[in-house]
Amino acid sequence: MGDISGDMKGPMTILITGAAGYVGRAAVAAARARGHHVVAVVRLAGVTPDGWDQDDGIELVEADLSAPSSVLALDMLGVDAVIHAAASLTGDDAAQARNTLDGTRHLLAAMAQADVPPRLVLVSSVAVYSGADLAPNGIVDETSALERHPDQRDAYCRAKLAQEQLAAETIQVIGGQLRVLRLGAVFGPERLWNAHIGPGFGPIVLRLAAGGEIPLCHIANCAEALIRACECPVADGPDGAIDVLNLIDDDLPDRVRFLNAMARTGWPRVVLPVSWRLFDWASGLLGWLPGRPGILRQEVLRARMQPLFYPNDRLKHRLHMGPMPSFEQSFAVSMGVDDPQDRDGEG
Repeated sequence: MGDISGDMKGPMTILITGAAGYVGRAAVAAARARGHHVVAVVRLAGVTPDGWDQDDGIELVEADLSAPSSVLALDMLGVDAVIHAAASLTGDDAAQARNTLDGTRHLLAAMAQADVPPRLVLVSSVAVYSGADLAPNGIVDETSALERHPDQRDAYCRAKLAQEQLAAETIQVIGGQLRVLRLGAVFGPERLWNAHIGPGFGPIVLRLAAGGEIPLCHIANCAEALIRACECPVADGPDGAIDVLNLIDDDLPDRVRFLNAMARTGWPRVVLPVSWRLFDWASGLLGWLPGRPGILRQEVLRARMQPLFYPNDRLKHRLHMGPMPSFEQSFAVSMGVDDPQDRDGEG
């Protein structure tokens, strides 16, 4: 069994795919703050965050992971760990197959060419869990059932399920270590809203539940956990050195508390409480209707809207993470407000 008693000592070389994306940029910054060298893989080298060209600790690699030629572009010599954050949040099954699954295959092929494959940290999502298998007020943790009816979910969920399976099967063949981080709804500057509240219509939002927790993950906590996931070895298990962690904040608000914070932005102006059970009932009646929106598909509705709870004990223990800021503190920072009670930042 591998040593998991603490973080890896000394600086590492971490290759980060999707490095110019929202999560990728934060991971690059967190890696540099912890003294690691970064190989930043981007689709277009001319479109990178300010300051990267001034940092000798960031090496740029231009590669389209969906193209087979990217296998040769991804030189793993000297790379200790890989954060695979490149993926599409939107798009149909064809787009997801190209951008998410083909990209993962090509990355894994590049890793397989290394004498010692680097540790792989795969950015996944709590969207892979089945909401239909949970009762209201149930607990979602790493032992919860994965979605059994992916055809009733969106293309993103299907791609993440397939991506996790692809990564696990490949790591079992080539050796190495895999740590899957299933991210909650990532929020931060310029990214406050999430899909766990209800639909919005102009200034109005339908709040489909009040209780339970929203599975949030502030971008700063997300980035720190990703780097710690690179630093901490993965213990051997029955299926090899594979670890799965839900990346969720300590302090998770319910929908009412979240909307109270969101009101400081000036939107929504009107919140109408409507029980998710009404849509659950309607989705059962309309199960025959093709092309239904997510709110009228039970698998999607229950995964997002029924009241659930999301502990992060395994994450905190495995990655040796300390206390995280409160939700109000993180939301205020995301709005550019120092004091959570400071109303001058309303817009």
